[in-house]
Amino acid sequence: MKKQALVTLAIGAKYQEMFKNWYLPGWRGYCARHDLDIVVIDAPLDESPRAKGRSPAWQKCLIHRHPEVAKYEQVAWVDADIRIRPTAPNIFAGAPLDMIGAVNEYATPTPEDYAMVLDALYRSWDESGTPYVNNRTPRQYHGNFGLEAPFDCVVQTGVMVMSPRAHGAIFEKVYTDYEDKGDASWNYEMRPLSYEAQKSGAMQWLPPKFNMGWAVYEMLMYPFLAGRPSLIQKVMKRLGVKPGGKLRRECVNTAFRNNYFLHFAGGSKDYELIPPDALVK
Repeated sequence: MKKQALVTLAIGAKYQEMFKNWYLPGWRGYCARHDLDIVVIDAPLDESPRAKGRSPAWQKCLIHRHPEVAKYEQVAWVDADIRIRPTAPNIFAGAPLDMIGAVNEYATPTPEDYAMVLDALYRSWDESGTPYVNNRTPRQYHGNFGLEAPFDCVVQTGVMVMSPRAHGAIFEKVYTDYEDKGDASWNYEMRPLSYEAQKSGAMQWLPPKFNMGWAVYEMLMYPFLAGRPSLIQKVMKRLGVKPGGKLRRECVNTAFRNNYFLHFAGGSKDYELIPPDALVK
């Protein structure tokens, strides 16, 4: 058995089929390149009433319990809605065994770019009357949850490198000691897990390309694809060029080629614009 593996959770026939058809080919190509295993957990690790009353996202805090996962020296938790570029570098190369490796959400792709995207997003929500939690800084992000953390970074928990033996207790504490706020705007387990991981002093920050959110990348690099009509969109419309179709496909595939792990959070279907076997060979 290999010493390292990618681990994810896919529960239910619908999600298992989606992962198998669209995500797994790229994962396999990546793991073959770096001699890694893949562990796909297809059943809840906790089936208690408390577990059923909150998002399955919390289950990632229990992967160290899984008998297959516990055998590895080091694993990378990867959300099942992340397309992996098979030619990307080995994620484990940047995370020592005693450290938790993750991307800083508020520096993706850079601190300045993320702040600009956040400002644009909040302005659009203000204009549309969409309710949201105002998290302009990492300290607000934790503080709004009741965590007065002196941290200027936020762990993006969609991708995390960890050692089941060295870090299992940290993840277990988050699962046991914190409750779900019950709304997606609170990001489920992410706030307390970000807090406890940094509090442990065992954080190793990874390059943002290892967990690049497509929504952020789209808003930053291709604002003409989303949101209210921009000047670029209006010009494109006059020229008869639709923001969807071939243009959207090219933009998504360019983002895929320019990053390592591309995260399609929030139910985006744009992952279907990347061929399942893209860059495998």
